[in-house]
Amino acid sequence: MKKKRPVPDALIGLSIKEIARRARVDPSTARRWKRGEIMPSAGILLVLESDLGSFDPAWTGWTVRSGKLFSPEGFGCTPGDVRALEIQWAQIKAYRREVLVLRADIDALNNRAPWLDEQPAPEDFASSQLKLTKI
Repeated sequence: MKKKRPVPDALIGLSIKEIARRARVDPSTARRWKRGEIMPSAGILLVLESDLGSFDPAWTGWTVRSGKLFSPEGFGCTPGDVRALEIQWAQIKAYRREVLVLRADIDALNNRAPWLDEQPAPEDFASSQLKLTKI
């Protein structure tokens, strides 16, 4: 009788069907892994752990679970969120350009209307109106 090996942590909590799907193996192979009859390769274990760092070190700690991408800090996003990023960045760039144009317009108006600097403060304006009514 063959000695059973301990089940790797990457297999715990996953169904045989899910292991077979992720590792792209036959369910009978996944069942043998789960029972400890044979061990999956180190590469398969990395895939099953869902740590994207196994593909590229820049993605270490990022995981894929339940159709979402999770950062090492635990923030999750859907594929739709990722697709929307390009549109969001384009909107941010457009808003920044618009702010620059509006600031330039404000500066131009301030330079063309120096009398605006000479406007009385609200409290001074109220007292000047009283003086005008007394005449």
